[in-house]
Amino acid sequence: MAWPALAKASPLKRFEYSLPRMGTIFRIVLYAGNATLASEASSEAFERVEQLEQIFSDYREDSELMRVCRTASQSPQRVSPDLFSILQSSQRVSELSDGAFDVTIGPVVRLWREARRQRRLPEAEQLSKAKLAVGYRNVVLDPDDLSVFLKRDHMSLDLGAIAKGYAADQARMVLEKHGIHCALVAAGGDLSIGDPPPGAAGWDVEIRSWTSGSESESQTLQLHNCSTSTSGDKFQFLEVKGKRYSHIIDPNTGLGLTDSASTTVIAPDGTTADALATTLSILSVSRALSLADSLDQVAAFLVRRQGGKFITVRSRRFPPFSEEARHQASLKHPVSAPH
Repeated sequence: MAWPALAKASPLKRFEYSLPRMGTIFRIVLYAGNATLASEASSEAFERVEQLEQIFSDYREDSELMRVCRTASQSPQRVSPDLFSILQSSQRVSELSDGAFDVTIGPVVRLWREARRQRRLPEAEQLSKAKLAVGYRNVVLDPDDLSVFLKRDHMSLDLGAIAKGYAADQARMVLEKHGIHCALVAAGGDLSIGDPPPGAAGWDVEIRSWTSGSESESQTLQLHNCSTSTSGDKFQFLEVKGKRYSHIIDPNTGLGLTDSASTTVIAPDGTTADALATTLSILSVSRALSLADSLDQVAAFLVRRQGGKFITVRSRRFPPFSEEARHQASLKHPVSAPH
């Protein structure tokens, strides 16, 4: 009896999709056997991100986060598993950093958003008042009933420094449920990275670096099965009387950062990478490196302003930039990690 020849497995093909989500462009790059699978998986991944935006947004008055901000100071509020999970992660990073990361920074963030629109510094009196509602220790999480209680009135939670990393991870998890493991999800400066592309050692990821003076250039890393996040003041800042204030705010002072140009973090998951990129930007160089080195599978690359120039430092595990990958990137349209 003659057995039929086994059908050859379809070679993986590259597909790319993008949609505006969470105030940025979410981009999905994946390798799949056919267009139908790629389209269905990516559509479901985008739907998952939209679901999370409706939970996490502080711009949508009807979001779950905004409802919690309005009611959780009166009594504990039961929340969705996604919101509880991201708040738990936020509290862990706050504890690790002694409050350098703090999602209760919302009242101060709103003042700085308005200040950037009006191109002026926030009023000192308004900042002092807003800071009274800031403090991660005033957030009480009960894992038994997934509830949140805010100890002070007028508290406002802001997940802008952690939500996109969480969403990128969740989107890639959707792709994996469809059997797609060779994929990358980019949410602005937050990347969730899966298996390498066919025949490659990893995904070429561009990172802005300052090597001398004030000139910037792109450096390239080859990464797989991890997440990376870059935070900085390249696009979001306020300049007053020649001084540049980042959109990243130090919870202790209530002021936008002035010396941290960018921070890139590599971590096992997007939630951690996103939160740490902000946290390490706020901490001093020595504390930032110490924290990065103390965490398993975490690495960081810091760019700081000093005396009118830029200095760059890296943590112990941060990989070297690849000259070969950088050369190939000019031919392969690499994924850029903007600030």
